[in-house]
Amino acid sequence: DWVAFSGHKLYAPFGSGVLAGRADWLREAEPYLAGGGASRRVSRRADGGVDVEWHDSAARHEAGSPNVIGAYSIAAACKALTEAGFDTLVAREQHLIDRVREGLAAVPQVRVLSLFGDDAPRVGVISFVVEGWNSSHFAAALSAEYGIGVRDGLFCAHPLVRTLLGSDPQTQGECGAPEAAPGEKSLNAIRVSFGAGTPDEHVERFVTAVRELVSDGAKWRYRTEDGRCVPAV
Repeated sequence: DWVAFSGHKLYAPFGSGVLAGRADWLREAEPYLAGGGASRRVSRRADGGVDVEWHDSAARHEAGSPNVIGAYSIAAACKALTEAGFDTLVAREQHLIDRVREGLAAVPQVRVLSLFGDDAPRVGVISFVVEGWNSSHFAAALSAEYGIGVRDGLFCAHPLVRTLLGSDPQTQGECGAPEAAPGEKSLNAIRVSFGAGTPDEHVERFVTAVRELVSDGAKWRYRTEDGRCVPAV
């Protein structure tokens, strides 16, 4: 009955998003924001109160100045993706997925996190942990020493990621000591993502960086600051 998505998932900038739903539900729902543009008429009652008649179209939920450039950016992104072709984009993403998974599988210390088997359909997002490394430390080293941005943490899915990690659901993951103790379970994970704009060279750079960090260790020293691993400069 409803479709909601953020424009940045389609590579559209400017903080745009979409909520599409049944027109009758939108008409009957309380306005999302009370303000200019959402009201059709405002009148004062004899008792001093105020009566508001809201628009019965989508405008009742769109008070204030609309994000016009954001709406255009979604349209432009949809047009570009349509012109590229869905099958072409899927094939390109699958090529990148296969190469990253192949590269990570060649490093015995890396464990990819997944609920499903290898033959399950996938998108360009892979989460993993590295034996002997704190995930925040590994992510910081990828960023500082290789210029590669990944995410570390629990990815807005705390119970699921902690289950995949095999850690205590009540334990909060943070950087702690940069080097994990022998046998210590990771408290968080690393997530790498890629998509239509990712060239093969970036994937190879990432796979090489993972392999070098695991085999040679970090070249820089790191410290904990506000629960995060950062270069000790």
